Parts: sequence; structure tokens; C-alpha cells
Amino acid sequence: MDVGVLRRTIRETALVDVVACRRELEQIRCGRGLLDAREVEVLGRLDELTADAPTMMPEDEVAKAAKSSLAAAGKVRTRRKACAAVPELGDALANGDVTGDRVDAFAKAASGLTSQELARVARQGSLIAASAANLSDREFRQTLERVVGSARNDDGRDLLARQRRATRLRWWHGRDGMWNLSGSFDPVRGTELEGRLRNTIEALFHRDTVDDAPVDPIERQDHLAALALLAITTTAGTSGSGSSAAPSSAVADVTVIIDAKTLIEGRRHQDSVVDAGLGRFGLPVETIRRWACLGTVTPVVVAHDGVRLYLGRETRLANRAQRRALRVLYRTCALCDTPFEHTQAHHVSWYGRHHGATDIDNLLPLCGRHHHLVHEGGWHLHLAPDRTLTVVRPGGHTSSHAPPTAKAA
Repeated sequence: MDVGVLRRTIRETALVDVVACRRELEQIRCGRGLLDAREVEVLGRLDELTADAPTMMPEDEVAKAAKSSLAAAGKVRTRRKACAAVPELGDALANGDVTGDRVDAFAKAASGLTSQELARVARQGSLIAASAANLSDREFRQTLERVVGSARNDDGRDLLARQRRATRLRWWHGRDGMWNLSGSFDPVRGTELEGRLRNTIEALFHRDTVDDAPVDPIERQDHLAALALLAITTTAGTSGSGSSAAPSSAVADVTVIIDAKTLIEGRRHQDSVVDAGLGRFGLPVETIRRWACLGTVTPVVVAHDGVRLYLGRETRLANRAQRRALRVLYRTCALCDTPFEHTQAHHVSWYGRHHGATDIDNLLPLCGRHHHLVHEGGWHLHLAPDRTLTVVRPGGHTSSHAPPTAKAA
């Protein structure tokens, strides 16, 4: 490949308008998929050549040529195995219909499947390939979760047992004098811990401010999470010595969106909806049913019109129940793919300036960036009764966003 010719071809493409830019982005996506497919093909050929050169390591050749790491080259190996398991997905990659990241998402979802389970998944190869080519990241992950969940012999309980055995925690002192903590938890106990942390953050810092907390919203959230962990461990360690018991916020409280049939019958079906957060795979239905019995989980049974909650102007901040209601309607920021867990409830009719009410019909989940653009960037939002969202940017440019869709129970 003549790199100079490629560079000239790219630079000579005229980006005269939005249509031309969109066309170019489509071609870039297609080209990226073709290159990812070719890389997988080259690795396969290197595997064959090891018969004549047994000392050669294919992943090392890929890493050196790409000036990357062996871990990055290992991802190519994983893609090759995924394409072999589901040939339709490999064909979509070879045709430039999908990129390597969609193959990576499939590989992650199918991790831990037995050969029999993987064979069941492979029978849905056409659906997987079509979904990878046409759906958004979130919709594709949801499709994978349904397909993989239906293929598991034991609804993922064996995988969960292996993940529980793989749970680890370690700590060390860094050169900067900071005490560091790092852990890896199975999805059930990890989700429970996350629920306790989120509830503790809300209980401790919902109204009060922290003087030494960072200003940056992401760093601030990380700082509050560390303080919440300290609060949980401190109350747990001292409650038996006569001090106050652990706050109720330290109880795990997890919201899972699930359809009624799956929750009641305790097994998945073709149209099951089981969502405990973006990108999570392998939560057995029985675990969710146990959570529901213990009050650990709030099962939100999905309906067409979501949940209607009204608090008027009794409070400025959205309460936990309202965030759960928004979580049913939106899995991400209303304006981008930032996960819902990293959003804030925004008053469309501002609470302070326009006396907007803290009602569910006036609340919208926005990530930190879009929240800033609305409050400080001059963006104006209008939310229709059916939740069609209209955005008016400075200069008069207007865009419309369709209402969120919730699958019926």
C-alpha cells in the first residue's frame, strides 16, 4: 500500500457540506472495518506459516508491525475466534459493514460460554450480524444480551460461580504517598457494592457540600465515591462497639429493568428485558428474583408510558424514585450515549429562573457536558408531553429528538 497515495486521496476529498461530511464518515467506517478484517486475515495466515517457522509468534509480528502491545495484538486473536464462531459476523466485517469494535462486543458477551452454548448463539448469526451493522451500540449490546442469555444452559449461574472465585482485592502505597485500592468483583456483589456506594453518596452529599472536593464533575464524583466507601466501612466497623449503626443508605439498592413474565416465571424468553446497567452481561434471573425478595433490587416492570411522579416545587433536587422513573425511560443522556448513571436530572423549565417544578414531566437526564451547554452554553430545550425533545442552539439551529422508547411488559 502506497501511504503517500492514500494520504493524497484522503486530503483531496472535498468536504463541501454536511452531506459530504456524512458520506466521508460512512466511508471511513467502512474502511476501518475492511482494515480490521484484513488484520484478522493476516493473523490467520501467520498462524499457517508457523508450520514452516515454529519459532515465530504471530501476535508478536502483529504487535511489532502495528507498533502496539501484545495485549492489543491479542485482541486481534479474539476477533479471529469470534469471526470463526459466527461466520456471518466475520462476513460483515470482511464486507466493511461492521468494525472490529462490534466483534469485540460480541466476544465479550460470549465469554465463558461452553461449546454447546456457543453453538446455540451461532444459530442466531444472521441476527447478530444484522444487528451489528444496523443498530446503535446500546441496542446491539441489548440484542447480544438476549441472544447469549437465551443460549446459556443455566442462565449464567456457572459463569457467575467462576466470577465469584475470581473476585480479588489488593492495596498498596504509591510513590506519591497515597494509599491505593484496586479490586475486581463478580457482577452480583459488584452491583450490590455499587448500589451501596450510590445510596451513601446521595445520603451524605445530596444536600451538603464538600469543601475540598474537586470542581471537575467527574473528579468530584470519584472523590465523593471514595468518601462514601470510607463511610460504609467506618460504620460497618464501629456499629458493634456502641456507635451508631450503618446508615440505611449503605443497604444495596439496585434498579433492574425487567419484564413481568421473566420476573414472575424466573426464566428468560425470546423478548426478555433484563437490564441492570449498560454493558452488563450474565446476571442470572434468579439472582434478580432473590434481590427482589430481599428488597435489595427495585424491579421496574417496563410499560409503554413509564412512570408518572409529581413533587411540584416541594424539593429542588430529583429524588431517588424520580431518577428510577427516568432510568426506565432513558438508558443514557437524552442527547448522547453517556450512560444514565453518569447523568444529572435537569429541569427543562429551570427551577430557579423559570420556577420550573420538580415533576417527572419537567426532568431530563443530561451528562455533565450537555448540562453545561444548556446552562452556560446558550442551548434551549423544549420537552413535549410525549417527550419529543427540541433543542435550539445559539444561532437558531434547531434539532429534534424522538421520544424514548420503552418496551412493554
